[in-house]
Amino acid sequence: MGVRVRRASPSFGPAPSRAAVALRRWWPETALGVGVVVAILGPVLRRGFVLRYDLVFVPDPPFGAVVWGSGSELPRAVPSELLAVGLSQVVPADVAQKVLLAGCLVLAAVGAARLAPVGHPLARVAAGLAYVWNPWVYGRLHLGQWAVVAGFAALPWAFAWVLGVLRPPPEGTGPGRRSAVAGGAAVVLGGPAMVLAAVFACAPALALARRWRAFVAGAATLAGLTAPWWLALVSRGGAVDVDERGVAAFAVRADTPLGVLGSVATLGGVWSRNAVPVGRDQWAVALIALALAGAALWGYVLTRRRWPSAAWWGLLAGAVLGTVVAVAPAWSLGAQWMAALVEHVPLAGAVRDGTRLLAPLALVQAVGLGMLVESLVTTGARALAPLLVVAPVLLMPGLAWGLGGQFDTVRYPAEWAAVRAEVNRDPAGGTLVSLPWSSFRAYPWAGNVPVLDPASRAFRRPVVGDQDVLVGQDRIRGESREADRVAAALAAPGDPGPALRRLGVRYVLVQTDQPDAAQVEGRFVSAELVRRDGALTLLRLPDSDFSGSSGRIGIMPVLGYSVLGATLMIALSHRVKRQ
Repeated sequence: MGVRVRRASPSFGPAPSRAAVALRRWWPETALGVGVVVAILGPVLRRGFVLRYDLVFVPDPPFGAVVWGSGSELPRAVPSELLAVGLSQVVPADVAQKVLLAGCLVLAAVGAARLAPVGHPLARVAAGLAYVWNPWVYGRLHLGQWAVVAGFAALPWAFAWVLGVLRPPPEGTGPGRRSAVAGGAAVVLGGPAMVLAAVFACAPALALARRWRAFVAGAATLAGLTAPWWLALVSRGGAVDVDERGVAAFAVRADTPLGVLGSVATLGGVWSRNAVPVGRDQWAVALIALALAGAALWGYVLTRRRWPSAAWWGLLAGAVLGTVVAVAPAWSLGAQWMAALVEHVPLAGAVRDGTRLLAPLALVQAVGLGMLVESLVTTGARALAPLLVVAPVLLMPGLAWGLGGQFDTVRYPAEWAAVRAEVNRDPAGGTLVSLPWSSFRAYPWAGNVPVLDPASRAFRRPVVGDQDVLVGQDRIRGESREADRVAAALAAPGDPGPALRRLGVRYVLVQTDQPDAAQVEGRFVSAELVRRDGALTLLRLPDSDFSGSSGRIGIMPVLGYSVLGATLMIALSHRVKRQ
């Protein structure tokens, strides 16, 4: 079978001319990117916020402790929160939210389409659509984990850089080096788990090819790009006390009649039963999905001659390794091993949700499906190719139109802006405690969808809230020592105000539209009522004397982001010699 090479684009000429050439060459990816954004985000492409689970954006967000990773909790939102807040300074925060969500989908679809070693437009569309339209992406969007989706979207671009090192593509084919580096850098937004997924996908190929210089360069680049969160972790000091029960709570689970292995092979297995697409529990859907996964793997076999041997085997090895780590906690021995790892390795707790490591497998299947479609087109079975392209959509229609209508836009009540202004104008130091003591909220004005407490992102001063997570009936302990001390003060009988004051708390925010709020507010006998507005009550603890400002950042966050910026500049400016 011959290799179809797309026509090279000229590297000179006026900018409009170059843009027109690029648009003609990239029209399948452009159409695919626009299509998936409209198909998935269509009902929320209007003003207003999408609030659900981890997807929390607030109006006019400040550069607070969460952004810099200088709070008491683990720096999981670094550096993704800086991107979200920074973009919200340029455009309204709700618009920034849609831009980031749409950008993740476009980056994933275009990256996979350009990575697949195929020339036919339909085959490129098949690869990009398969990478976006699958249970893995559905589960992460349902849980509101936009940064994890960003890390997933960066994976094809990161591997494109590896391909460029092993065998630079002809001019005009595949992602360019700078675009591969820029797109691949987004993997750090997904946190340690997605960085590990990128290592699984990229490192074996470089090692098999014995490109040790590139291997070291890639490792150094990753270290520089992740500097904001590992320096924030170092500055936190002491051991990270991670609840090992989270291993079992977040372990992969069967979401099809095919068991754990069948669910994982079809890119499912997410720990939350609510994040499973409708229909996955039906035998017919499960079997067809498994057959499609098998066909995609066969298509990947067909790419064997179109990639360097080290790249082909490397990505396959990464997919196998990620799958093994993902499914290990589903069995007792693997769960014990992971629990021991979480107990002794600080960052292991951040990857306890092992299904994130199925990202390399998703990339293998997407590339394979694109190759299979091109094979059908070139061997005379052209009528079957379109059916294979749309098969992921037909198997999982619930991803369309805002996850089947689950996405909606809302606006924050006016009292949030009033309370935020009251707190932010106070120059005194001290923290704010958000009550009732629960990590998630369910607001009547937001459709009662569970969402992380927005207070942690709404104020300039540090906000202390519950860091524990309920998974079914299990309460998984958070990692914030400061939150533990506040929880102990709240658990003691009587007025908790004096104890909180000794812990450096200046304000208490009671969200009165949440369960048990009236009882919680009634306990603060000695607190001063600052304002009661709508569903928010703001209390100030008396006799508070906190010197200094609560807006200080510290040296470590500044150093971390400086290293990240320098790494990006070096990576984008460094020239790679063509082999």
